[in-house]
Amino acid sequence: MTKYIQIFILFLTLSACGQKSTEMQTPENANEQFAEFIAKKKFVEQPYPNYYPGIADEKMQPIFTEKINQITSDFKNIAESENPTDKKYQEKIAIGLSRFKDVYLELDTEDREMICVYIEELMDIIGLESSNGQLNKFMYGFDPTEITKEERWTDEHGNVFIQKGNEVSIIPAKYDKTGKTYKVFIFNETSNEIQVSKKLKIQPNEFKVFNVVDTDTLELNNGIKFMFGETYGLEIEDKKSQVSGLGGEFLVKYGVPDETEWAFVIVPEGEGD
Repeated sequence: MTKYIQIFILFLTLSACGQKSTEMQTPENANEQFAEFIAKKKFVEQPYPNYYPGIADEKMQPIFTEKINQITSDFKNIAESENPTDKKYQEKIAIGLSRFKDVYLELDTEDREMICVYIEELMDIIGLESSNGQLNKFMYGFDPTEITKEERWTDEHGNVFIQKGNEVSIIPAKYDKTGKTYKVFIFNETSNEIQVSKKLKIQPNEFKVFNVVDTDTLELNNGIKFMFGETYGLEIEDKKSQVSGLGGEFLVKYGVPDETEWAFVIVPEGEGD
């Protein structure tokens, strides 16, 4: 099945492990509040306005409680250290949430919400303003604050660009073949050599730049074909999902020459775009 090229431009995003840290001052009564928090019974029924029906499976109550109390102990250790920072607390939130990985499928919405509520209570004790989006991602599977509107624009060649967050895709303009030559960069990221012709091969971790005429087809011995279609521009026949498009910082990472107009990586079967 032929698939049209979709180029993704990836940007580095800040995470709890990559952001700049801010020093924090531990409140004088933090230890007292930590002790009270650990002592209180958790995952039990609560009335409105913070209604919670209680944990669905009572056998999980002590297990969930222990996981929350471990986060409390982690917070307490940081609070008592010489240099507590928001980044250190956020890293402990990440570790704490990861402890629920083995039971995540057993959590209903109310249970996930209570886990987030308890962590927010711990954040309030030490004055941590943000989990860096981790609670939203744990609760909803994504951070609603990161949702961005889709933007579209068309360049002078008629190509349609669609940007949603950090992802940009391109719908090529309708294409008329004229015999023009394009430079196509292909990097072999597999463990096998790729044969283009009897004399020409791309060795593992090697790249070639091909001058491809828009009336020709570049065919590799692994079943991949690069061609210019009757309706759209460059197309790829990639039945085994072995091709990934390059864009953004990855052009530099793979050493793509500036004059190259299309850049791709051949990857193991099933790992392509």
